[in-house]
Amino acid sequence: MSFKFIKIIGLVLLSFCFWFASPVLAKEKEAVFSVHFNPGSVMQLIAPVTEAEKRPLRDKYFELGAQTAREYGYTQNGVLVVEKTLIGGFSPNVFVVSQWSSLNAQKSFQSLPLFSEIKALRREAWEALKLYDYQVSKPTTLTFSTNKAYSVSLAWVNPKAPNDYYDFIDSLAKKAEGVGGKVISVTHDISLSDHNPYAVAPQQIVILEWNSASDIEAVLSSPEYAPQREKLKTGTVEFELHAVRPRI
Repeated sequence: MSFKFIKIIGLVLLSFCFWFASPVLAKEKEAVFSVHFNPGSVMQLIAPVTEAEKRPLRDKYFELGAQTAREYGYTQNGVLVVEKTLIGGFSPNVFVVSQWSSLNAQKSFQSLPLFSEIKALRREAWEALKLYDYQVSKPTTLTFSTNKAYSVSLAWVNPKAPNDYYDFIDSLAKKAEGVGGKVISVTHDISLSDHNPYAVAPQQIVILEWNSASDIEAVLSSPEYAPQREKLKTGTVEFELHAVRPRI
């Protein structure tokens, strides 16, 4: 058997190995992070707008308060990178998924003399920084995969036509489920910390999983979805919808 023939056989076998192994390799590339919240804990979504030149101020902020916050029960669990703001005038860089072990733990941290300095530094270190808090009432686990796309929506509901909004968001969730996605989280009774002391918290935050990011825009732009888009307009006074992906 010639060396050339052996070489050809080797290449063929290598090709078969690659073709059979590649689905496994692709599957192994999927990464997942899960966040569990116990009843009574505070789910916190942090939405910053950052400027590169303010990095030293942010470093100072974290140096000043991060360790103390952890000692009082704060945990940062993961990051959802905002790839595109589909609806709304506010476009954060990310949503940081985090939590406090309890509302009392959070309030104890906020009552420290140090907290006044921390809060003042927020205004200097970020162009905008919104912290959305929700106290969890039952065991809750949020799971995010790099093989999926996600949307985060925030709704300031029109009190004159609330059902229009709820019809819209229910239909959007069904559309996500129809293309292989699901509802990840629905929260109400949200409190907000903002640079603007008069800012009002949204009435609802919804996180949906989608099979791909293109599915979100395809649904929103489809002609048959026009009646639901109209319901969104009449059912809210303000609305944000962000396409995000997990950073793992």
